[in-house]
Amino acid sequence: MRNRKTLALAALAAMLFPFSPAAANPAYHARAAVSALDIPIAKRRPTADRTCLAQAIYHEARGESVAGQIAVAQVIINRVKSRAYPDTVCGVVYQNRHRRNACQFSFACDGISDRPRESATYAQSKQLAGEILCGSDCTATRKLVRLATLTGAVARATHYHATSVMPSWGARKTRLTRIGRHIFYTSRRVTRTM
Repeated sequence: MRNRKTLALAALAAMLFPFSPAAANPAYHARAAVSALDIPIAKRRPTADRTCLAQAIYHEARGESVAGQIAVAQVIINRVKSRAYPDTVCGVVYQNRHRRNACQFSFACDGISDRPRESATYAQSKQLAGEILCGSDCTATRKLVRLATLTGAVARATHYHATSVMPSWGARKTRLTRIGRHIFYTSRRVTRTM
C-alpha cells in the first residue's frame, strides 16, 4: 500500500513539476533567479514574507498534500508579481482583511483568530514557506529541488477555491486544474500584468 501511495505522489509531482534545468541541477536555479518571487533583495522582507506565506499555507492548505500547499503558495506568488495586487506577500495575503468575509483569503477576515493551533503543522508550513521564498542567496541544503521552480499546471494560477464552494467569479476565469480539495484558475487580467 505504501509503495502505491509513493508512486502516486511521484506521478503527481512529475505532472505538476515537469523536467526543468533547475530541477535537474539546483545550481542552475542559483544562477537563474534572484528569488522565487523575483523580488530584488532590497525590496524583500524575509521574516514578514515568510510568516505571512506560512500563515496562508497553514490556514488555507494544511490538510493538503505538499503539492497542494505549494499550489496555494504559487497563487500568492503570482499575485505578488502582478501589478493588479499588492507587491508584498503580506499585502496579498491580508488584502481587504478589514472586510469581514470579503477578503482575498478567508482566514484573514473570518473573525477567527489566525493563531495556529497545531504547532507541528505550523512549523512545517513555516519551513515550506522559507523554502519557497529562498532565492539564490540560500544554500543548496536549505532549498529543496522540488521547489527550484514552481511550474506545471499551476504556473499561471491566480485564483483558487475549495471544491465545496462555487464562487461567482469561477465562471469568468480559466480553470487550470484540481489539486486535492482546491480548484485552480488563471485570470488574463492578472497574468498580463505579471
